[in-house]
Amino acid sequence: MNSPYRVHPALLSQNGKTVAFPVQKQRPADQQSAASNNRLAQLLKCEGELRQLPTWAATVFHGLNETSVLIGHAQAFFFRANNREGFRCEAASSVAAIDARAPLVAALNSVVNRLEDPAKVCGFDLRTSLKSQTYPHHFALWIPVLDAKAKSFAGFLFVRDDAWPDAGRTVAERLVGAYGHALRVHKPPQLLRRPSFPKWALYGLPLALAVLALVPVPMTTLAPFEIVPRDPVPVTSPLDGVIKLIGPEPNSVVKAGTRLFQLETTDLAAKAEIAAQQVVVAEAKLSTAQNGAFGDKDLKRSVNTLMTELALAKAEYDLAASHLRRADVVAAEDGLLVYSSKTEWLGKPVQTGEKVLEIADPKRVAVRIDVNVHDAVALQGEAGVRLFFDADPLKPLDAAIYERSYNAKEIPGGILAFAVRAQLSEEEGSELPRIGLRGTAQLIGEDVSLGYYLLRRPLSEVRQYFGI
Repeated sequence: MNSPYRVHPALLSQNGKTVAFPVQKQRPADQQSAASNNRLAQLLKCEGELRQLPTWAATVFHGLNETSVLIGHAQAFFFRANNREGFRCEAASSVAAIDARAPLVAALNSVVNRLEDPAKVCGFDLRTSLKSQTYPHHFALWIPVLDAKAKSFAGFLFVRDDAWPDAGRTVAERLVGAYGHALRVHKPPQLLRRPSFPKWALYGLPLALAVLALVPVPMTTLAPFEIVPRDPVPVTSPLDGVIKLIGPEPNSVVKAGTRLFQLETTDLAAKAEIAAQQVVVAEAKLSTAQNGAFGDKDLKRSVNTLMTELALAKAEYDLAASHLRRADVVAAEDGLLVYSSKTEWLGKPVQTGEKVLEIADPKRVAVRIDVNVHDAVALQGEAGVRLFFDADPLKPLDAAIYERSYNAKEIPGGILAFAVRAQLSEEEGSELPRIGLRGTAQLIGEDVSLGYYLLRRPLSEVRQYFGI
């Protein structure tokens, strides 16, 4: 006999009698209602989590991996619209990153871009689309992410093994709509698309560029510069020797007669001593010959020869003594002593006439500019110069070119450059920059068209490459 009551496994006793509790059987409709309530709860939970996602990447990751239970997909892919290449797959479920060159990714990109209308939901069979791919999941569902103008800027592709039910499609569309709203908040769609131009701009823009290319602009170029003394007095080595010591420090003011540097005097002093002894010997020989010349004709004939030898010995002594005195080099005039450093010159062998130091007038300075040979065209005509110092780039100075070298020389760095000198513009009350300051100079030449200014260097490279 069927009874609507069922005895609970744990029997309760009341007055010695067994009590049974009525338990109703769940009908199929009730089971379906419970499943619907469970799916609704999961949907609400998913949308609640979606509102807490902070970035675009986190939203995409959540949409691919946290919706499998609700939608029932085996794998999901996220596509983003590209300005030139259409939709491109950027992420997939269950993987941290995808290889954009993988065959499956390239095939899916092709499938999505072949859809009739990417802005509409579309379900299709992947077996007919991926002919060359052995992909296990056959049924695909494309759901676009739309902006406020109903244009798709991204989309989700869900795949599974069997056909998509209507309920699954409805839930998927609902979820993708929520994710699309979040994606639009993190990155507006207008930043993802190529801006559209009116048709007149396609013709007006080239014409405007052609007109701008004819606008005259001054030809300019940049080059490094250094403040150097103008017409300095070079201090050279008077003899071949080795520098023993240097007195004043670099960039110090010296007076006329100040000893600048001294050569090694050991050999010079020895030569002077030997020459002095040779003079004594020559004088003794001459004195002996003169005393015996009255009685000896041979001695009388040798007197002139001995006098010549004495004169030669004295000349050699005077030369040795002169070299010894010239080993000390003194300043010929007042000025600023310019050289690199003491350690560079101490103990260094020098030759006669080799420049060691310079004495400059700090009130007479010039600008030495090393112009690369590729920018020499900017020096045609009268050229002005704008100087930007490394120590104070916000206070540029003006200068004018007064000298250009004819041949280019190699400068430190292996670059061929022309040596250009410029004179600073004199202004009342302005302080001259000190010698040694460096910076970048802007050389301003004759006016040329803007098109030539922009294309001069590329055209030069093309001509050198093809030899035309």
